[in-house]
Amino acid sequence: MEKATLPQVGLFVCFSGGSNSGSLTGMAALEVVRRLGGERVGICSLPALLNQVPRQSALVSKIEKIVIVDGCHNQCARQLLASVGIEPDLYLNLEEHLEIGKNGPFTSLEYTDSQVQAVADAIVSLIQGGAATASTSDNSKRSPS
Repeated sequence: MEKATLPQVGLFVCFSGGSNSGSLTGMAALEVVRRLGGERVGICSLPALLNQVPRQSALVSKIEKIVIVDGCHNQCARQLLASVGIEPDLYLNLEEHLEIGKNGPFTSLEYTDSQVQAVADAIVSLIQGGAATASTSDNSKRSPS
């Protein structure tokens, strides 16, 4: 097994794919990795962490900064991570912070390339120290239960 390169920033995104806003979080996260590079930012596996996969849990506990991006008011990614004791250093919610509406279930492909770019811009800005959407957190809350 190849040793994983640990990025400075770990991204957890909703990426449910069940709605436009969930799909947007995932597509934008991929764009952020493309822009900033894998050494700077990596997408973390929410299912693997929740399933207590040891390697994923160990890697996440070592990442310098955790960013969570949710697509809507339900805050699924944030709440799921909170259930295992992980709070974000930075948080972005597409509905709340970017006013991108959720179109409802089964709207997975109802987003535009310009929306993907706008969400990616917001995530990059957040990572680079910009937005007021930052939430303070203690790194000691990083260890999964």
